[in-house]
Amino acid sequence: MAALAVSVFATGCATDGNGGGWGTKQSIGTAIGAVAGVLLGSQIGGGSGRTVAMIAGALAGGALGNWIGSSLDAKDQEALAASTQRALASGQAQTWTSDHSGAKATIRPVSSKTQTHEASLKRSQNVVQVKTLTALNETWQAKSSTNLRAGPGTSNAKIGSLSGGQTFTALGRTADDWIAVGRKGVTVGYVYGPLVKPVAVAKADQAVDLDNITVAQAQSQGFDLDTIEPAKPVVDQVAVQTTCRTVQYDVTTAKGSESKTVDACQQPDGAWQIG
Repeated sequence: MAALAVSVFATGCATDGNGGGWGTKQSIGTAIGAVAGVLLGSQIGGGSGRTVAMIAGALAGGALGNWIGSSLDAKDQEALAASTQRALASGQAQTWTSDHSGAKATIRPVSSKTQTHEASLKRSQNVVQVKTLTALNETWQAKSSTNLRAGPGTSNAKIGSLSGGQTFTALGRTADDWIAVGRKGVTVGYVYGPLVKPVAVAKADQAVDLDNITVAQAQSQGFDLDTIEPAKPVVDQVAVQTTCRTVQYDVTTAKGSESKTVDACQQPDGAWQIG
């Protein structure tokens, strides 16, 4: 995917200013050290194994210290990391039980807050500018055939359509529940939120269809690739709303039970920084 630069001006967890940016797989799972934290995609897609391994490294090496490093083997740490990913993305408690060691855990978000960053977002020339988005950067899919519009609302022109089951990168969500549809890191249109849904974790390593669409496929769906993929897309400054969560871990292993809280903040590109 093409890189998209992100500039952060708001306070909050530190971010790696050289990250790949919105909609880029390069930004997913960028390690910045176990003590400082780890950046991981809010989507598990685009390399879930690598992402989960980095979460596990952050938890064992920094956020939860030697506690889980000495109490859980590598397989259990990876499973705990996957549950952490789901808890952060959903804001809902996750439970986990080892399939071999008897260890178990509850990962429960106990508080959340919203923060705002200013970030650069690319868009096609025929797509309207928006001023505010909530960060997603997740793999989504169309529930059925649906219109893609030049802006968030039915008053905006139809510029294409998504076929049922087609996957795409959801860059962000507007306040009135329209999803910014990305192609190679560029917003190419908006689709109404209830007509699309996040891709299940089990399917997340599949290709993002809209990034790989051919000229013929684009024409059949009403896309003009010259329009949605211009040589020089427009770059806007957008207020990006992200989430910080405090997560409580209650873990039981053969060595006993432990509880600890960890802080994690989402970045403008949809990634999370733990620690």
